[in-house]
Amino acid sequence: MLRLVALSTLLSSLLSAAAYACGCFTPPDPTVPVVQAGEKILFAVKEGQVTAHVQVQYQGDAAEFGWLLPLPSVPTLELGIDELFTQLTLATQPKYRMVVVPDRSCNGGGSAGGSSSSGGAGGSGGSSGAVDAGSGGVVVVQDSVGPYDYAVLKADAKTEMLAWLAANHYFVPAGTDDSVAPYIHSGAFFLALKLRSGQSTGDLQPVVLRYASDVGMIPITLTSTGATENMGVQVWMLGQGRAIPRNYHHTVLNDAVVDWRSAGANYQDVIIRAAGEAPGKHTFVTEYAGTSALLRDRLAPAWRFGVQSELAAQPDASAFRQYLLTHGFTYGTTLQTIVERAGAFDAAARAQEVWDRVVTPNRNAQALLDASPVLTRLYTTISPTDMNRDPVFSFNPELPGVGFVHQAEMRVSCTGPYQESTAVLHTEQGWTVPFPAGRFAQPGIDLEAIPASLRIEVLAEEGPPAVVTDNTPMIAAATRIVVPPVGVVPQTQPAAGGRGFGCSITGAGAGLLAAVLLLARASRSRAG
Repeated sequence: MLRLVALSTLLSSLLSAAAYACGCFTPPDPTVPVVQAGEKILFAVKEGQVTAHVQVQYQGDAAEFGWLLPLPSVPTLELGIDELFTQLTLATQPKYRMVVVPDRSCNGGGSAGGSSSSGGAGGSGGSSGAVDAGSGGVVVVQDSVGPYDYAVLKADAKTEMLAWLAANHYFVPAGTDDSVAPYIHSGAFFLALKLRSGQSTGDLQPVVLRYASDVGMIPITLTSTGATENMGVQVWMLGQGRAIPRNYHHTVLNDAVVDWRSAGANYQDVIIRAAGEAPGKHTFVTEYAGTSALLRDRLAPAWRFGVQSELAAQPDASAFRQYLLTHGFTYGTTLQTIVERAGAFDAAARAQEVWDRVVTPNRNAQALLDASPVLTRLYTTISPTDMNRDPVFSFNPELPGVGFVHQAEMRVSCTGPYQESTAVLHTEQGWTVPFPAGRFAQPGIDLEAIPASLRIEVLAEEGPPAVVTDNTPMIAAATRIVVPPVGVVPQTQPAAGGRGFGCSITGAGAGLLAAVLLLARASRSRAG
């Protein structure tokens, strides 16, 4: 039985009317299922133009690699670089830091907790000499870029498109027809991509697509064919303001259920729980929204890479490799494949390949980052049965920023020197979680029994969030966690506009919450 293994994260962006971009693998041999390790995507939207960097990670035989991507228009293709996604991940990874604050009874027996992070758990070979198949056939463009052969196909009719794929060794697994159908219509296109003959999986590298559009969309219905339960979906978007999920809900996590003591090791589980609480299980969490300047000079500072002619003049492979190491190259899969390729060593030819596949893509990616003031990182998990709506992404420059570094305090008390008795965790959002037997023991409340979502809301392209569900009263009533007083906004990282992002207690639950807060304060006063 043929099986389609879908992309773990997405492509996205396209025309305001219809924008696609995620994809699926199409194994050339029906008896060999494709195993996909994952995909990461960055979209930049500026003046009606979308630039999409797509990283495809694949495990298997190179001859069995095939990729199918729905598109609203004919794209141009270039090569991207893996290092872009490494730097994006490092620069925006959510971090949960806890500082331990002992009281006087501990005589200095406590120690400050260090910081650590938890994952959202986190000439470039441009096409030329394209073969235009003419308006009478299904193929619009057929060409190669870097290690890939590709074709852009008309998606006016499913039968003709699938027939071409089959004739050219893109075997679309059985059961995929229904998932492909929503993307078949007049004016639609598919990109079919595979490794050129003689290439290895080490030659795989990101692809850059450019096309006209002002929004992004993930064709997740197509992805559902081979997706796994609670599949992670991560998007970075560059633009003039904070990006939003336009037709999905938006969730603000309840940070009381995060395991701060392990630097948020349960973060993925919290995301899964929160996604399950949203209507239709359709929601995204904003993990970061703020200035893109934190990636300035991360990819292509002026000193990096040296001069191509100097690299081309190296006398042998050893000197060639040493030049790369001393000029700031990251010795990743692409560079390793170029340098260690079998055959006669031609320094000039390999220097040209290094420039085409590494240097130019790095510089282009850096220029893209520098040209967009605001970077947004969005994340969710979703299961195949819930992949019945393609999420669309847009922007709302009026929304405040979201920081990725979060901090809490664990305040401990001791019965004697170095003998910790009780502890209370004070989270960034203002919640307090008691640990009656000390910070290394279990909390005094059942955190699994309270919602993982603080708020579920709808974001529009202008104006503030519209709150659909506010779990603040439920969390307070069920757990006896102290809530912040009305108007208190936790410290967070501001976006480009300089406004902080936090939560304040408003609405019908405020009176009850204030009473809980006063009761807790009184208890602490008596204890002191």
